[in-house]
Amino acid sequence: MDIGQVASQLGLEKDDIYDVLELFIHTAPSDLMKMTTGYNIQDTVQIGAAAHSLRGSTSALGFVDISNHAQLIMKQARDKKNEDLTQSVPLFLNQMRNLLLELEEVLKNR
Repeated sequence: MDIGQVASQLGLEKDDIYDVLELFIHTAPSDLMKMTTGYNIQDTVQIGAAAHSLRGSTSALGFVDISNHAQLIMKQARDKKNEDLTQSVPLFLNQMRNLLLELEEVLKNR
């Protein structure tokens, strides 16, 4: 991951992006738990709310692919497409976990 590019996209200095990433790493797990719980109990409202929050934060950080995936989940949840959600939610959760691991590594090696 090119932290300089992420910082540039956000209009931040490279040193400042680390604080933003640290905040994301600390707040995203809460939304991931909400999405997981919603998925487990088939609560499309909860899934959609968590996807909405994660779409905003990933979009703001320039993680376009993940943000687009969250947008798709929001639409599926709104339309109550449970069968589609059984495919998209686990994939999204895995993408987010991988992103968080990558960001934690970036922070550790700064």
